[in-house]
Amino acid sequence: MAEIIRFPSGGRVPATTIPRAEFERLAELALDVVDRIILLLDEADGSADSEDGGDAEPSLAAPVGGPSQRLWAAGGDRDLERE
Repeated sequence: MAEIIRFPSGGRVPATTIPRAEFERLAELALDVVDRIILLLDEADGSADSEDGGDAEPSLAAPVGGPSQRLWAAGGDRDLERE
């Protein structure tokens, strides 16, 4: 069984109220950071078209109106994504 590594328990930070403008500024900052992280990951990942078998991924959609999700979970080898 895997070893469980627990986070160190630190002191709790008390919650405070902040002005709405400050909250919106911090939310925008967080979204900008996430956008930059995604951009860095996309650049590091490279193009799927350049990879060996990069187009051999299954479709990213689940069937609509199917009898169950077992068919979807089984997957397939058809690339149904639009280019």
